[in-house]
Amino acid sequence: MARRLSTAFLAAAVCAAVLTGCSSSGTRHPDTAQGQGEPIVSATPVPTSAADIQALPLRVFAPTDQEAQTISRATVLLEADCMHRLGFADWSAPAAGPGEQTDLPTAFGFLDDSQAAQFGFHSPDSLKPRPASTQKMDPAEFTAETGLASMTARKPAGGAIPDGGCEGEARRQIDGGAQPARSTGYESLSDQSLKRTQADDRVAAGIKDWSSCMRQKGFVYSNPQSLATESWGNSVTPREIDTARADVACTRQTNLPGIAFAVQGAIQQQLITQYRNELTAERAAVDARIGRAAQVLKEHGQ
Repeated sequence: MARRLSTAFLAAAVCAAVLTGCSSSGTRHPDTAQGQGEPIVSATPVPTSAADIQALPLRVFAPTDQEAQTISRATVLLEADCMHRLGFADWSAPAAGPGEQTDLPTAFGFLDDSQAAQFGFHSPDSLKPRPASTQKMDPAEFTAETGLASMTARKPAGGAIPDGGCEGEARRQIDGGAQPARSTGYESLSDQSLKRTQADDRVAAGIKDWSSCMRQKGFVYSNPQSLATESWGNSVTPREIDTARADVACTRQTNLPGIAFAVQGAIQQQLITQYRNELTAERAAVDARIGRAAQVLKEHGQ
């Protein structure tokens, strides 16, 4: 099933993965919407692409894509060092392709008509054939990588295998020994800001207008996210393309992403003021991880 993905959710997912380990408490913040009222919005942009609505205020506390890649590359190098030390001289991490940059649909509508006309709600990468893997993983290699006794016995291997395997050892080296957290302030507050945005009267009115526009075009959906319940299948159909292009037209007509971006930005500013100390500490931990990663790359001649 192909599902629409919110860029706000994507950003939170990526950054949460990189930020894991930055906070030892795994704090979850209560919903602070009560008593604050809806925030004042000074200006409402008119975005023309999803990229125009990704620079939300909380993003400054998360690593950039380039910083995340630095951490990832260094982690793989450390994992390779460990695997070679354990006797797997030919081990190397699978090469990660750059992926095609596309203007993904968001939680508040789709903005790219050319992509909608060609791919509907699918991403181009999702339509590429996946080669069947015929290579079986060596059980000993699996144990060294993961630290598990076997693929079926989910218990630590012990002995010379590090806790969590070479994957765990590499992460700990990048994290500086910090205990991974289940969640971070950035992740929790990003999620809270999205929920409050969806409940805001101005956004709710925009969603209603979007739904009315879609209905006039022959498509009955209560909100852009309701399109995620559709099963679009493994190939693009004319119906999917027609629906996606109607989504783009109604998204642009109502400026729903611009309204939501302005509201969410104002909400995030409130949350930053309230939780600045915690967020600043998390960003400092991220910077420390980036510094350690950069040193690893330097030591490996990269």
